[in-house]
Amino acid sequence: RTPGGPTLSFRVKRFTLGRQIRSVQRRPYDSTKAFESPPVVVTNNFGDVSAAPHVKLMRITFQNMFPAINVSTVKLSECRRVVLFNFIRRDMSQVSSDKKKHVGDDDDLEDEEVEIRHYAIRAKPVGVDRKVRRLVEAKIPNLSKLSDISDYITGQTSSGAPAPAVLRPGEMSDSEPEDEDTQVVLPGKYRGKGNNQAQKSALKLVELGPRLRIKLYKVERGMASGDVMYHAYESKTPGEVKALKQRKEGEASLKKRRREEQEANVARKQAAKDEKLAAKKARKKEREEKAMAALRGEVANGDGADQEESSSEEEEEEEGTDSESFEEESGDEEDSEAGMESEED
Repeated sequence: RTPGGPTLSFRVKRFTLGRQIRSVQRRPYDSTKAFESPPVVVTNNFGDVSAAPHVKLMRITFQNMFPAINVSTVKLSECRRVVLFNFIRRDMSQVSSDKKKHVGDDDDLEDEEVEIRHYAIRAKPVGVDRKVRRLVEAKIPNLSKLSDISDYITGQTSSGAPAPAVLRPGEMSDSEPEDEDTQVVLPGKYRGKGNNQAQKSALKLVELGPRLRIKLYKVERGMASGDVMYHAYESKTPGEVKALKQRKEGEASLKKRRREEQEANVARKQAAKDEKLAAKKARKKEREEKAMAALRGEVANGDGADQEESSSEEEEEEEGTDSESFEEESGDEEDSEAGMESEED
């Protein structure tokens, strides 16, 4: 299905690539399977039905950029990512006063900006000791310096002395989420060891990137064409809007008329070309027919001459045979006369 508009034009204020975000993370999230299912789209602070038309249009556009998720049939294990669209409203008078006091990286702040974030969802079981949870997650530590597994769990030996450290530096840097708002009871099995059904787990978001901050500055009615429905930097009075609409309609009608004239010229030229080609073919066919007729006439004349030659040859042969027979008869008569003379003698 080809798009038919409207067209939303954004200005990219800031951006950060995904590889740049992963380069500053201690434990970056890297899983291709998370991209096999569509993300959960969250639109924040876009308001309700009383919001401005261009704000509602932005929210609908962002929601339809990704495949829809059917809440009644979706599996919990398929919800692996979150895409957040956060609509930011700012008091520009306050921002202007802050700019005078502090000159820094936020000099390009504007009202009605949208921040885009891309996260992966991680779940970890809670209510379990951190060391036991590492065993459940199949992250077996090095127990070579301990004499018993209880030394690893309790953190001290049987004599009461502290147990040697079994973890490498940095392995326990991530603290367990203690906020009750991030802890949920899973309705089904989720990715990760220990995240079983009816198990209480803590959810954590890991940013994947890219990170964007954009500003809507124009909305057009058609596909990159048509009258401007909204503009962030220019405002027009109703009279100016009416005059602009009339000018656009005039340009559209003129364009349509020129297109029709061009199509008529093309059709006329094509008809003349076809007529010329047909005449050329007719002349060629006429020449071929004349050549064939002349060739047939030559063949007929050649056959007549051959017949005359054959008849003359037959007549000559007949004359030759007659003369030979006459000579033979005259010879016989001479021989008979000579015989008679010899008898008389």
